[in-house]
Amino acid sequence: MTQMDGALFLLMGVIVVVMVLAVFKQDLRVHAEGAWAQGRVVRKEVRARSRLSSGRDYVLHYGFTRQGGGWRTDQRNVSKDLYERLRAGSEIQVLYDRDDPSHSYPEGEGGIPLVLVALAFVMAGGLGLMGLVIMLRKGTAEEDFLA
Repeated sequence: MTQMDGALFLLMGVIVVVMVLAVFKQDLRVHAEGAWAQGRVVRKEVRARSRLSSGRDYVLHYGFTRQGGGWRTDQRNVSKDLYERLRAGSEIQVLYDRDDPSHSYPEGEGGIPLVLVALAFVMAGGLGLMGLVIMLRKGTAEEDFLA
């Protein structure tokens, strides 16, 4: 591997950190400054995650009235527990971003889970460390080959 490969791994690690921080920062802002609204479950559905995964996603379709008026519908993957407790027509509280109402959560849900944030940082750290090791390694395979 060359120093260019190392730089690419390091760059990938930095990109992961920046992306996760941006999403996490928005989630924290919504929880700190967001608005609550009365909402209603429109419908529910269960989706298979992928052909490679046996897991399922529990999707809640809901609508809410924003402060100042205006009905908005949205959908969010929710926990199995919340999914099973609610029925179509159930009333729920919704937390949403005043500046971007498309960023909303049913009460008790929301944001990127801290476990995923930690996992992303571990992955980014691994990529960055691998990149640094590759970049700082003395000599390359090409130099060894030419010797």
